[in-house]
Formats: sequence, C-alpha cells, structure tokens
Amino acid sequence: MARCHPAFFDPEWYLRNYPDVAATGINPLRHFLRHGRTEGRLPCAMTAVWRERDLRWGMLEHGIEALTALAARGQGAERVWALLACARASARQGDWIAADKHLCNLDIESELIAGFCLPDPPLLAIEAALMTGDLSRAHEIWRQARRLFGLSSDLRLAAANIQAARSGHGSAWQRHLARLYHRAGLNGVQVSPDSGPQATFDRLQSRGPLLTRRTGPLVSVILPARNAADTIDTALHSLRRQSWRALEILVVDNGSADATAARARQHAAEDPRIRLLDGAAEPGAYPARNIGLAAARGAFITLLDADDWAHPARIARQTRALMRAPARMASVSHWVRTTPDLRFTRWWGETGLIHRNVSSVMIRAELRDTLGFWDRTRAGADTEYYDRIQAVHGPQSIIEVAPGTPLSFGRVRADSLTQTAETGLDSQHYGPRYSYRMASRRWHQRMQNDNALPLPQFPTQRPFPAPPELTLNDPSATSDEPPALFDDRWYMQTYPDLRARNVDGWSHYQRSGDAEGRDPGPHFSTSGYRMAQGLRPADGPALSHYIHIGQAAGHAPLPLFEGDLPPPPSGRHMLFFGHQAKAQIFGAERSLLDTLDRAIAAGVTPSVVLPNIDNAPYLAALRQRAHKIHVLPFGWLFGGVAPHPETQSRLQALIQDSGAVAVHQNTLVLDAPLRAARALGIPTVVHVRELPAEDLPLCQDLGLTAEALRLYFLSLADRFIANSQAVADWLDLSPDRVTILHNTADSALADIPFAPANPPRVALIGSLTAKKGITDILNVARACPPSLAQFLLIGPSTPELTALGSLPPNVQHIGYRPDPVTALTEADVVLSLSHFAESFGRTVLEALSAGRPVICYDRGTPPLLISDSGAGVVVPADDPVAVAQALQHMLSNPAQLHHMSRAARARGSALRAQASTVQDHLLFPLSGS
Repeated sequence: MARCHPAFFDPEWYLRNYPDVAATGINPLRHFLRHGRTEGRLPCAMTAVWRERDLRWGMLEHGIEALTALAARGQGAERVWALLACARASARQGDWIAADKHLCNLDIESELIAGFCLPDPPLLAIEAALMTGDLSRAHEIWRQARRLFGLSSDLRLAAANIQAARSGHGSAWQRHLARLYHRAGLNGVQVSPDSGPQATFDRLQSRGPLLTRRTGPLVSVILPARNAADTIDTALHSLRRQSWRALEILVVDNGSADATAARARQHAAEDPRIRLLDGAAEPGAYPARNIGLAAARGAFITLLDADDWAHPARIARQTRALMRAPARMASVSHWVRTTPDLRFTRWWGETGLIHRNVSSVMIRAELRDTLGFWDRTRAGADTEYYDRIQAVHGPQSIIEVAPGTPLSFGRVRADSLTQTAETGLDSQHYGPRYSYRMASRRWHQRMQNDNALPLPQFPTQRPFPAPPELTLNDPSATSDEPPALFDDRWYMQTYPDLRARNVDGWSHYQRSGDAEGRDPGPHFSTSGYRMAQGLRPADGPALSHYIHIGQAAGHAPLPLFEGDLPPPPSGRHMLFFGHQAKAQIFGAERSLLDTLDRAIAAGVTPSVVLPNIDNAPYLAALRQRAHKIHVLPFGWLFGGVAPHPETQSRLQALIQDSGAVAVHQNTLVLDAPLRAARALGIPTVVHVRELPAEDLPLCQDLGLTAEALRLYFLSLADRFIANSQAVADWLDLSPDRVTILHNTADSALADIPFAPANPPRVALIGSLTAKKGITDILNVARACPPSLAQFLLIGPSTPELTALGSLPPNVQHIGYRPDPVTALTEADVVLSLSHFAESFGRTVLEALSAGRPVICYDRGTPPLLISDSGAGVVVPADDPVAVAQALQHMLSNPAQLHHMSRAARARGSALRAQASTVQDHLLFPLSGS
C-alpha cells in the first residue's frame, strides 16, 4: 500500500495529536501508513469518525441523519468520511441503492481510495456498484484500487465478484480464485456445471487433483445442525473431500424438524467416518457442540457449521501447523462470507473481505480436560473459547494458518444469529455481544484462581453473567455482577474517551475509574461521597465503601453540602454550574469564585452544582459563597451524543426543586445543564472562558469543530458572558446576547513585594502539559547561560512532564501551589508559552498584578494584556530562542527589571479595574433586575 499516499493526511496535526509518535522522531506519514491506520489513528482533524463510532454504539442522538447532514455541509476529509459512514450504515441494512448513492458522490481516485488509503472503501463501493448493476463503475474502482494498493487477496475476490456478474462462475472466475489460492500453495475452487435448484454455493468443489494424507492423528470435526436439510449436504461433502483423511465427523442433530437427520444418515451410510448424535434435548448450537466435544475421540478437535463449506486443505493445514508446533494449543484459519449465489461480501468489520474465523478453531484434545466445554449461550461462545485459550496459555498459543487465504466459505443467511437485530454482529460494538464478551473477559481474569476450570458440559450455574438476549435460561453466577449503582450504558455514554478505547466499563471502573474520580452511574458520586465521608483514594473504592458500610449507616450516595448563605429570597436564587473541582484548581475554578462574589454583591443567592469535588479548600471556599453545593454525576459534552436520559432527568428535577430562576454555566464544555434548563423554560447564561477556534485539543475533547460548537451553544443558551473581546468576536452575537467581562485577580497579589532572587527565578505556572509549553521552557533554559536564571516549573506532576525525563540543571519542578499568591511569591519573571490561543490569560493578569514582568508568545489574548505598557515582552509564537534572547536582555539590567515590575503592577491594577465597570444586570438575568 506504499503507493497510496492519503490526500487528507495532515502531518502537523498528526504529530500534535499523537505526541507518542512525535517523541519517536519518525516521519508521521510513514508511521500512519505502516502503523497508524491499523491502530485506528486518524490522519487529520475530523468529527465524522466519532459520529460513525457513536452510531455503531447506538448513542448518536439523531442517528444516520446526523451523518447525512455532516456529509451535506462538510468539506474535505469530514465530508468524505461522513459519506463513507452513511454508505456503510446503509449497506449493513441491506440498502445497497442508498449505499451506492452516497458513494457515487465521491471521486474514485482522490476521495474514495486515496482520501484515506484504507482498503475497505473501494471494496464497499465495488460491492455497491455490483448490487446496483453498474459493472463498469465496479471495474473502474477495482482498477484504481489495484493501481494504488497492489493486488491484495481481497481485491482478487472483488475481481472474482465482477467476473461472476459479467459471465457467471466459469473459467474466468475460476482463474481469479486459482491465483488467490496459488499464493498459499493450494488448488483453487470451481463451481460444478450441474444445473438445477441448487444454489451456486452448493456446487462448490476443489479444482485440480487432491493430494490426500491417509495416515496421521485422528481429527474430530463437530458439525451441529438444526433444520439444515438444505445446506448440510454441502458442508458434509466438503468434509468428506478433505485431504486429511483421518477424520471422524460428528453430526449433532439439534432437534431438527426437517430432513436434516435423514440427510446425515445417508452420508453416514456412504462414509463410515460420519456419526450422527442426538442433540434434540439441548437448547442451542453450543450445547449441541458440547455433545460432540464429549464424544470426540480425535487427538485434535475442530468445527464446521452446517451451512458452511471448507476448502479441502483446511483440516490438513490446521493439523500440520499444530504437529509442527507442539507448544501451541490451537490453530485457526481465515474465511470469507459468501451469499448463496456465491458473491463474496463484507462482514461486520471494515477491514476487508477475508477475516480470522474463530469458528474454525482446532484444539488439542487435552484442552477439553483443562479448559472444558463451550459456554452455554446463544451466541458469542466461539470468541469466548478463543479468548479463554489465550487467557490460560498466552497470546501466542493459537496459530493463524494461511492468513489472508479463505479456507472456509461462510454462507450469509438472513435468519442466522449473526444477522438478527438482537444478536447480530453489530452488537459487538455495543449491545448483547459486546456485554457478553466484556463479562467473559472479567471471568477469564479470575477463573484460574477461582478453580473454575475445566468448565463442565453441564455446569450447575453459568460461569459469568450474560445478557438476557443470549442466555439459555441457565442459572447465572452472581459474583461478577456489577452492583446496581453501576450503569454501563451511562458510564460509556458519559465518558467518550472510554468509547474511543473500547474498554469494558465495569472493569475500567474497578481498575482505575474510581481512582480517576469517575462516577459509576447517575445515582452515585465517587468524589462527593469520598469528600463527605472524609475518605482518601488510599482507603479503597468509594462505591465499595458505600455498599458495604455507608448504605447501612444511612450515608447519602449523592451528598449535598450545605453552604453558609441563608435560603434565598423569592426570585433571587440562581444555580451556578462548574465543570470540575479536581485536586488542583486553576483559573476556571478561581473565576467561578469571583463570579459568585459578584453575584452575591448583586443580591443573588447562588447554589453551586459540580460533577465532582476533590479539593477540600475549594469546597470550603464555595460553601462561603453558596446556599447549597450539589455534586451530581454528569460529564462534558461530546458532539452528537446527548447526555444520558437519567442525567437529564436528575438535572431537571434539581433545577425545578431548587426554585432557581436562572442557570449560569461557568464553561463551554457542558451541555447537560443547558438542555435541562431549556426543557423547563429556565433562562440560561454561559460564561465562556475558552477560545475553541484556537484550541484544537479542546475541540477534539468535545468532538466538535469550533464552528459546530458555536452554533450548538447559540441554539442552547439565552445569553453569554465572554472573558475577552476575542471570545466575543468568536461568538459573533449582538450586544443584547453577549457581555464582555474580563477576568480579575486576587487583590492581595498587589501587596507581594518584588525582590528578585540571585539568580532571578523564571517560572512557568499552570497545569504543566505539553500544550502549556513545558518543552519550550526547557529549550529556553538550554539556550540561556547556566548562571542567568533559575527556571521553575510550578504546577502538578503530569505524565507529559514525567515523559521529558531528567531536567536541565537550571530547571526545577517545585510542585503545585494552591493559590496564585503563593505561586507568584516564588517567581520573579513569568513565561506564558501556550501552544494554543488562550482566551484571556489569567496567569498573565495575576503575574502583572503581582508586579512580575511577563514574556509571552504572540498568540491569543496575553499579548493584549501586556500591550505597550512596558510590563513585559511579546515574542514570536513557538520560538524559544526569541524567549531566551528577550530574557537575557531583561535580566541584564536590574534597574530595567524593577522598572518593568512597576509597569506590570500598574497594568494589572488597570486591567482589574476594567471588570468592575460591567453592570450586574448584564451578568445575572433575574426577573425585575
């Protein structure tokens, strides 16, 4: 695929978005082509990928219409991916006309194929063109894909499909298959010329002479069958014609009401290797398989479904692979899904036509004694057994035989469990199959310690819980049931980063979610409960404490903290929503305190609502300024996904019961409060402290482009407060909907003396992340003489800081400081080196207020704060050398440094005074105000 260079690849974005790639120094395009595509990394900024993912998860608020709208208004990569997503969704529904219509909007070479250089789009488009009868378009797509990708196995199958549509399954079709199998040293396949009612699939046979092996270990093949009279002949013929002759074929009749058993008996009369077993008493295919597993006498045991076809070499290839590798426990082969008229078709994934076939697993017979039998369930137990082998014997215990070569053809049937809505393969993304696999993995982590192996053929209870859609009414184990307060749907819907990582929600919460302060569902606050009970993370999981101790003691799962303010007078109560209160607080949290002070001065009684609370001093500060502090579980907004209904219900009840006459949201990263207020007809105001148009990482976190985010909030909120002119310009609203209120700073900063240390202390203060410029300050320090200054990193330890390794001798990380007065007492000069345009630059204002000269990048609002006041220096963005030069000039003259300090203090005082001129009635929309 090296010949295909993606048209939508953005190397700078790729390195910014994937710092682990940037750290390696590898060429970003080379990384994407060799690794990134298969790892699921995006080539450029776009939101359509997330919309498609959330559609598959069943969480996209407006379903496929949201993607259709994105395709209509989007441009470039956004438009192309949205059209592809719409086509994939239509194809999954069998609507090939709609799929083809979406795909015809794409240029074949520059968008469909070279847009992302992924193999699936052209395969999908070829199939859609064939299904709508456009053979010439199908061939043109195939030709372009071959030119850019080379002739892969999937494209050979696509060529065979085109040939079949042109002239049937004759010699030309056979040549395409022959070339495919020739690469694996195998004979191709052909369709017998016999005409009649038989489907084309049922006339499959090997092409060319068959080399057989009559001696060797016995292999048992289990073939469960239920009402398979129309297909079982094909499956059995394919087994009887296997080149590995040492077989026993165990047909398990699973209560058929047709001639399945009679067909099996006829084959058994012709071939003594076939035995018919009665599985009528068993409720499903996997219990029927277990009958065969119990009866199997072979050294190796494998499977074939009664509607599939196996290449004559399949058994031999898988058996020989295990014979050559005695340490391996199992082998699997690959397959392709095929319609009855022998059209190779895509399956549930987006990775091509040929896939690993977990149903082909061949095990050593001893695994029956050590691992046991298949789980008794309606679907998914193939994958569970595959995973069970690897959980016990390691990821290398299963050999993949002839990858990329289909050694089985799987018949696509509309009535199969893989096609139905409840148990279909789409539910592997989120639904019954997904829940089943996650539960099975939790069982795998503990099964050996619990002495749960081998799993018996007839267990007294299920080994782990399974979704009701998949159970066979067997009694279920309860030890792994998540508690009632854990809501997996809520957890995955509230935390989009977990959807991106495709984790098991309950395992994640147990392993790290509690420690991260995440909530298990809408009815329990991890951080709020911990704060109310005085618990520390070291005391263990908060939810476990509540279940085993707190509930009986009458502790509230959703604590309410009383504030110092009395009950509000009628018409003067407002709810103020903050976005977080972590262990370390920064500018947004301090700004909320400022806003509460101003609200109180205006005669408003605030109550505060937070999604978490991990900071006791901050909680104390809020209690001084509020009537009540509610801690309710809700997450940040994510484009296209509505807050969970229970979140909305709780927020609506809170707003209504509080008697609040308005809702104030202290950030742009939430939408649940605004949606709840709008449903109740309560006025809303959003205090915007972000500048999304200049903050790509923020847009990534929120799953929206800056413009989409703006339009979304204009539809949700009544009024806005902007913390700078830049934010107001971005909102682009009339003055009656937006008010500019600059941030302020603690007046105590003005009293800090300016007494520079020797050498002076040059500080970067804040969250110490990559986007805040931690790499830049190291480069500045390296560019300066060692004795010029002591560089200080003031803020919490972060993974990005740790990843930098040893710091230069003149750089020191002194940790987080709880307030700006403490932080700035330890600094003489402050650097502002953000890699994004800050909407205001509160740290710069605080530094100026404390009389600390500032050097900042020429980006965002911080340069406007310095202006021409003489309080600092503005240098070109992302230029650490320019920062070093400005710093050396600044520190070379002590008198000049003190002059800049006085100018900084004056400038800070003037900026703080600006905020006081805004009229309170513009900020707090109370009736009659």
